[in-house]
Amino acid sequence: MNSDNSACFGDCPKPKKSKTSEEESYLLPYWAHLPSIVIHDIFDLLDKKDRQNASSVCKSWRQNVFHPKWWPEVTFKIEPCNIDRAKFFTTFFGRIVTCAKIKVNTLTPDCTDEFITLIEALSENNNLKELIIEPTHCHFDMSRYCGKSSYNVIATLKRCLPNLAKFSIGSIEDFAHYLDEYLTILSSQQPEKITVLGLASVKDNPNEYEDSYFECDLIKPFTNLKVLSIDFDQLSDNFLSCLDDSKELERLIVHLHGVRDGHPGTTNAAWADFKSKHPNCELRLTVIHSYDEIRVLQDTVLRGQMPLSHLKVFFCENVNMGVLEYMSACYAQTLRSIMWVDSLSHSKESWSFLTSHYDSTPDPLIMISWLCKKLEELVFYGYKYCEENLIAIARLRGDKLKKFEIAEDDILLSNADGHQSSENFLIDIPLHLKRPWAPTKRANLHPVIDSPTAGDSDEYLLPIVLADLH
Repeated sequence: MNSDNSACFGDCPKPKKSKTSEEESYLLPYWAHLPSIVIHDIFDLLDKKDRQNASSVCKSWRQNVFHPKWWPEVTFKIEPCNIDRAKFFTTFFGRIVTCAKIKVNTLTPDCTDEFITLIEALSENNNLKELIIEPTHCHFDMSRYCGKSSYNVIATLKRCLPNLAKFSIGSIEDFAHYLDEYLTILSSQQPEKITVLGLASVKDNPNEYEDSYFECDLIKPFTNLKVLSIDFDQLSDNFLSCLDDSKELERLIVHLHGVRDGHPGTTNAAWADFKSKHPNCELRLTVIHSYDEIRVLQDTVLRGQMPLSHLKVFFCENVNMGVLEYMSACYAQTLRSIMWVDSLSHSKESWSFLTSHYDSTPDPLIMISWLCKKLEELVFYGYKYCEENLIAIARLRGDKLKKFEIAEDDILLSNADGHQSSENFLIDIPLHLKRPWAPTKRANLHPVIDSPTAGDSDEYLLPIVLADLH
């Protein structure tokens, strides 16, 4: 019986493969051999996430996903915690990307090395049209590089320029010394395609720095400029006249650190002429670590005919009431934003608004809120300010005030215990702004609390300063 059973099992015919399974086993390997043009057609039908998932089919599909048309914009993040990822991005996207934004920690050696490697890759990229640098600090730590090696970085950066339509040095002081060379290269091939130039810098040492400016005529070929940033060292009547042919100019950004001896400044006549030729252009003035000039800004820098839309003051350690009064008197039709940021303290200067209140002088921020009909942003750190005046600002501007920031520690409540007043205060302002609102907590203000030196405040002000280009 056992043998019969064995014989029966042995005589059972082997299962036949179906025709369908044979076809599948025959066709499966050929997914890897599809022509690139077919794979591209498939990828064109997918969104970014599905395209990345599909690229895991095989090596061939993986290689085809790295095509320039699917990676027109790439943000390269070069930080100490993600060097390996940064290397991957440099390897696969450095030579194919069209619009490159580089966020880099400039004081970490490994990040500096990777930045140099990335710039070398971009210099060989014929697709590159935009190069925007966004550093963590205003300079690189080049101490371990000899002078020649340091210059090689600059030389490599220049090779990225010929085909660009948008370029920003990211306010890096090291790059600002070569502006004339950058502009010469950019203007040598189709300068009319340039729409954005970020040439302004932030100085590492506000008390002692080398001027960085270029011959005014170098800006003339860029007739389609929409956004331009420069240092105040560059600004003059002659420079404004060199922008006459840039009819599309929408934004002129000026960084002020100081006024060098012999600087010609600007005149109201030049600004009036500028406004007539650029009726849609707004001026954004950013004052950075300028301890002396901030005291006389309304006399030495500001002109009534300026089309000033944004005033940003960072770590000048003094609030000039005359400047704030000048804002409502001269820029009622153009002013959209004021940011005045100093380190939080209990110094004599931090009580300036309270002194003004006792003198029965009109509060300049209330006057600005009342007279400047376009005001949509008010950020104020470092000075004690009365609760009722904050409520008045909210009532005057209402939901037109899109951004309203003040440190919680700087708010002076009306009654001694502050309890009842605090409740009304936190209800009143959101009611008038028609959105949730609260003062800024101390935990979110570390850069503002720190000592007012360039190194301590770079990480706070650079993102705000660089945002003006966008």
